[in-house]
This record gives sequence, structure tokens and C-alpha cells, in this order.
Amino acid sequence: MSQFLRNWKEFDIQDITRHLLILGDLSGDCANCRELGIDTWKALECPKCHTKFKFIASRRSADHPGERFQLARRMSEGRRDLMVVDYDDYHRTIGGQKARDFFKS
Repeated sequence: MSQFLRNWKEFDIQDITRHLLILGDLSGDCANCRELGIDTWKALECPKCHTKFKFIASRRSADHPGERFQLARRMSEGRRDLMVVDYDDYHRTIGGQKARDFFKS
């Protein structure tokens, strides 16, 4: 019986941002250009900036921790072409990078 487990791998965070589709309740958005209303289950690329999606994440997992693995399973089964990324990890890393950039200036 296979189960979902979190694991860690080092990634270039800018590459994630350029190719991330963020799943919402009804539609998705592109992390690269912030385009809204993307069909998360069918879109291969952003209709605005034409970036090819390689990763998918959901903000909902942060609001509903008990559903985290069910969401991961649904995203993985619905979009086998995309790697599932934990949105909390992504958001925390982006926030830390923005803070470091702000204090460098």
C-alpha cells in the first residue's frame, strides 16, 4: 500500500517560482506572473506569460493541515505531469529571501 510522505530535495527557488501553478479552491494562478483563473487540471502553461508548468502547490493545505496528504494525493493523481511542492515550505523560503533582499538594500 503506497502512502504520501514529505521529503526534501534542494531546488533553485527561482526555478520553482517561474514554473509553479498554485491551486486555489476553484481555479489556479501562475506564481511567475500572478495570472488568475487558470484551469489547474488542464493547463500545461500560463495563458499570459506562457511559462510551462512543472510544479503544483496548494495554499489550502496551510489552512487545512488535516487535508494536506489528501490534497497531495489529489494533485498528484490529477496532474501526474507536475511535481507536488509543499506550499508552506515554498512560501516560507520566498518570504525569507525577500527579507534578506530588503535588508541588503
